[in-house]
Amino acid sequence: MVAITAPSSVDQIPLMRCPKANAGQAGIPCVDLSAPGAAAAVAEACRSVGFFRATNHGVPAGVADALESRAMAFFALPGQDKLDMSGAARPLGYGSKSIGSNGDVGWLEYLLLSVTANSVKISSLPPSLRQALDEYTAAVQEVGGRVLELIAEGLGVDRALLRGMVVGREGGDELVRVNHYPPCPLRAPGDCGVTGFGEHTDPQIISVLWSNCTAGLQIKLRDGRWAPVPPDPESFFVNVGDSLQVLTNGRFRSVKHRVVAPAEGAGSRLSVIYFGGTAPSQRIAPLPQVMRDGEQSLYREFTWGEYKRAAYKTRLADHRLGPFELRAAATSSEPADPQPHCSGGTCMPQQQQVAKVY
Repeated sequence: MVAITAPSSVDQIPLMRCPKANAGQAGIPCVDLSAPGAAAAVAEACRSVGFFRATNHGVPAGVADALESRAMAFFALPGQDKLDMSGAARPLGYGSKSIGSNGDVGWLEYLLLSVTANSVKISSLPPSLRQALDEYTAAVQEVGGRVLELIAEGLGVDRALLRGMVVGREGGDELVRVNHYPPCPLRAPGDCGVTGFGEHTDPQIISVLWSNCTAGLQIKLRDGRWAPVPPDPESFFVNVGDSLQVLTNGRFRSVKHRVVAPAEGAGSRLSVIYFGGTAPSQRIAPLPQVMRDGEQSLYREFTWGEYKRAAYKTRLADHRLGPFELRAAATSSEPADPQPHCSGGTCMPQQQQVAKVY
């Protein structure tokens, strides 16, 4: 395997304290998207955890398999070839280790692509990869659209409302990110692991993730524990994003998640994430249809473009919705992280360790 390009040395990659094996796995909901009660199940998962595994989604296994094969072939190329084909991530394009412009790093390389705009030199990507990306993106957009319909139904609003904000909307902000985490040679002390992608929430309305058989994803449960998410290439995983938290006036909460890099000797992890963002001019505020009589909004109204610009200026550990809250108590119920993060075997404050997402 070709080593990933490294703008920083491997010993600068931060470590994180990992949960014990099997901790919290029972707290991850699973929803059959084809079941009669899917809307209620999706709403409950978004309310209780902000994350769920989606089965019976209708996407043939070969779609993701083809993308995995062709993406892995791309990531095996020399670093300069990858840059020449896609351009450097600013923010769209190819990135390696450095994530964003604020000094955040992780043990990964990635492609970040716009679904609705030809903002990167995607025509220079290998034709087989372009074809696989196109087929996968069309399939995952449909999954995202179905999930948004079920969320709307579970909230008791028009099924088309949320889907219409995101999927295929002219001027919308849908992204696909392909993350590659090769085995990391850095030895982590004790129960620490090497940070692949640091702790964060996704700022969009929803995210839909697929990964191969290599583990690494963890979510933060409401009681503050980190739960490993067992990989399941036959399923998709759905995250509530910050924007959906605001649209539901806090009924649904965006979920913090992170990735631990594979240890040396393990297989590479490949994940593909579809981010369902709306048009920059779309106003984000609690939906009137979900508000009870006399209920006060927890957030001031803003546009997606305004929130995205603000998010880009933060580290991911920052509480990015804070400046948009109308009441300080809006998110004060979230428990503190009882597991400090570690770097080089020494525990450091969490905010120093996280990476920025786009």
